Amino acid sequence: MNQKRRNDEVVRKVALIGILTALATVLSYIKIPVVSTATVTLVLPVVVIGAIVCGTWVGAWLTVIPALTSFGEAALFLTYNPFGTVLTLMLKGLLAGYLAGLVYKLMSKKHPTGGVICAAVVAPVVNTSVFVLGCYIFIWSELVALAAENGVGIGMLLFGLAGMNFIIELILNVVLCPAIIRIIELAAKKNFLKK
Repeated sequence: MNQKRRNDEVVRKVALIGILTALATVLSYIKIPVVSTATVTLVLPVVVIGAIVCGTWVGAWLTVIPALTSFGEAALFLTYNPFGTVLTLMLKGLLAGYLAGLVYKLMSKKHPTGGVICAAVVAPVVNTSVFVLGCYIFIWSELVALAAENGVGIGMLLFGLAGMNFIIELILNVVLCPAIIRIIELAAKKNFLKK
């Protein structure tokens, strides 16, 4: 009987991972325009839920397909440095999902609600920070030239590319925290929550 219960839990978790993957995939195609070519998707809340309910590696996994769908928006960056662009786009999501789950895991032992809020904040912070770091490492001189070409400072260009995206993702994640907390509570009742 114990083995059957364990098998049922594994089947439920695999099904949940499949549902979250499908949801992240669909949401990655729904782009909300922010500034010029910069857009925001609603994927990060799904990533946070997956990282909390199913574990850190699932949080990382849920960012893979959205990263692959963002290459079209990154066409300009791909012309500057294809390797650096691909590495940055993959790494920013993987780290955001993994670290959101890790922060929740560490904090939830003492304060589950605080763990959810911190995970929801960590995801966009890491996502944006890795993007800006990738820009600095791989295409900084090109961005400086692009900013000068358009008569804006590099800070303004980066704010347009990453800053607005960050603010909107952060607000969305924090606003959705009560819903995320409710989903976590339901997952715990149904034995979905990773031990």
